[in-house]
Amino acid sequence: MNRFRRKSNQKGFTMIELMVVVVIVGVLAAIAIPMYGKYVKNARITEATSRIGEVVTAAKSWAMENESAAGNPIWPSGAGGIVDLTASANFTYAITSGGGSNANTTALVMTATGVAGTRMAGVTVTQTVPNINSNGNAPVIAGL
Repeated sequence: MNRFRRKSNQKGFTMIELMVVVVIVGVLAAIAIPMYGKYVKNARITEATSRIGEVVTAAKSWAMENESAAGNPIWPSGAGGIVDLTASANFTYAITSGGGSNANTTALVMTATGVAGTRMAGVTVTQTVPNINSNGNAPVIAGL
């Protein structure tokens, strides 16, 4: 006599079958949740790099329109109305060097810094434009 055989009128799953399903779902969740977090962080990095690109374009335009007494284009020293540098939910933005310097020979450095208390805290995205005739180096991302 087999004790584990079901009677023909019994329906449903055994406890073992349910436990196997729970374990499989748990393993899938353990893999998917960290991958989703990384995906979200990468999407937020894209926000910073695109915003830095906007600021660099605006700074180059501003430099071409504003010259020093010697006739050289000069980098803006800060936001100065060239572009909106207000913080987003994830990053604060700043022009960290180049202000007022000869744009033909001086680099412009743009930095996006992760806002404290968010997932982006400790993350910085920096792009350097060596001179006004350059499109800049690839953004450097630190703190991921």
